[in-house]
Amino acid sequence: MSSHRITARPPITKAIEPDISTAPDALEAVSEDAAHYPNGHAAGVARPVTESDVAALLLHSQSVLPIGAQSSLTGGATPMGDIVMDMQRFDRILAVNQDEVVLQPGVPLAILQATLERAGKYYPPVPTFDGAFAGGVVATNAAGATTFKYGTTRDWVRGLTVVLANGEVLELDRGETTAHPDGYFEIVTEGVLQRISIPSYTVPTLEKCSAGYFAEPGMDLIDLFIGSEGTLGVITEITFGVVESIPKIALVWIPLPNEQAALELTWMLRQSAKNAWRDPQASALDVSAVEYLDTRCLEIIREDGAARRYEINLPHESQVAILMQIELPTSPAISTERAFDEIANALANDA
Repeated sequence: MSSHRITARPPITKAIEPDISTAPDALEAVSEDAAHYPNGHAAGVARPVTESDVAALLLHSQSVLPIGAQSSLTGGATPMGDIVMDMQRFDRILAVNQDEVVLQPGVPLAILQATLERAGKYYPPVPTFDGAFAGGVVATNAAGATTFKYGTTRDWVRGLTVVLANGEVLELDRGETTAHPDGYFEIVTEGVLQRISIPSYTVPTLEKCSAGYFAEPGMDLIDLFIGSEGTLGVITEITFGVVESIPKIALVWIPLPNEQAALELTWMLRQSAKNAWRDPQASALDVSAVEYLDTRCLEIIREDGAARRYEINLPHESQVAILMQIELPTSPAISTERAFDEIANALANDA
């Protein structure tokens, strides 16, 4: 049974004085993220190994920026005079279970997927860059092209361990701590009851939205930390949901005459995909990703000569294109040939 109240605990071991480097090469190495935001500079760098190390650094410093691979393009992992908490040493995968994986935030997604593959499992909502750290994708609620089918990181987070600014720790499991009907949580920290109101706005009902803190009536406390960019606490452990098998995929390139044709085809693909998700035996395309390329994208492809080099069918009259990813059937009753027949039929019906 869920509750709107949760009690923070102290770190597992006593916090000690943090080890902060101010060596020029160490500071330079973390001075910017993939956005190359100008004038980034750090006051120091710490690389914690334990929960207690994280707690000590938060207690020691007024301004701390936790970072992962610094692969974000928003500039959020660029320090502006902060102490940088580099989570790269939190790099262990702790357990792979039937439908979950427990890991630390410094595990790169490529390592996660390789480990899961050896166990015959798969983590579906992988962002574009597989060098991103697990903690970073949770902190940004990251998602890649397969958001179309699998949603964002939020949909796959089952549990988090988070160190708060006062050094205490929250252990969050989805479904256990949900907002009071009057719109608040109660968190007991250092023996004091703190009432935390959820934001008064409502997050738009979009496939992906990472703007601001998550908020909705009856929300789960875990969702307040997902997408919070490290501003509410430092993630030290994550539980992701996983699926049993890695899907076989086919990529389909579809040049189209105009934007309206692309919108109509995408609508048809969405309906087909929903039918496939409801009934795996249905004669429907299991579309997991759809990418739209506008007129300027096609102009760049033509100017660069990529269409000729890679033998891409790009008729002169095509103004836009769709690139879709289809998951091929795994059931013995549905052959790969049948899947390609369904693709051809769908395109013929749209023509």
